[in-house]
Amino acid sequence: MPELTIENLDKALAALDPKMLDAPLRELLTKAALRIEADAKANAPADSGQLRRTITHQVDQSEPPLEAVVGTNLSYAPYMEYGTGLLAEGDPAFKQGSGPHYPPGNALNVWAERHGFESGGQVATAIGRRGGLEPRRFLRNAFEGNQGFIAQLVAKCMDRIAAIWSKNG
Repeated sequence: MPELTIENLDKALAALDPKMLDAPLRELLTKAALRIEADAKANAPADSGQLRRTITHQVDQSEPPLEAVVGTNLSYAPYMEYGTGLLAEGDPAFKQGSGPHYPPGNALNVWAERHGFESGGQVATAIGRRGGLEPRRFLRNAFEGNQGFIAQLVAKCMDRIAAIWSKNG
């Protein structure tokens, strides 16, 4: 999944009082995660709505927090994000070799019925003939699309830390 890394942050934080950093960093990570979560939900493919409903965020509970995670624990979410077979992006695990990907037909029976197909096998065959599932990039696009917003949050966070430092320093 996409990741935001601030190089040498751990070294800089070690030189500061963690209590001074907790509130500004928690606010930064929470606001960034909420924005990315909202955009990921808006970008996510929606059939039954299950994928959208399961996209959540979590901010590290350490003091100060060092990361926020946005994602879903839904088993098929990685295949929707990265695609499968010949159409997959990123991690080679999603390419499942170098050939087309035929998903298990039974896993698609409910979807197929809801959309007027005879069976999940019919849908799986169509997906395989196409080479796999195309990546939907709902999480990565949400992260990438918010880089400017995150940069603004980082700048505000740094200003807030500097103000706390000068007041308590």
